[in-house]
Amino acid sequence: MTSESPDIRYVLIAPTSSVKAAERVPAHVRRLLRVDLYEVTDDNLVRQLPQ
Repeated sequence: MTSESPDIRYVLIAPTSSVKAAERVPAHVRRLLRVDLYEVTDDNLVRQLPQ
């Protein structure tokens, strides 16, 4: 995560069982780090979670 370009985004992909742990990182911190959070559901659907 060394690029300072605002065009670069990073993604954390978590199974449903781990989403609560991933969301412990506050939304404002994820925004500053340009990290988006995605969930993979038990039926293999992928969805972006809100910031």
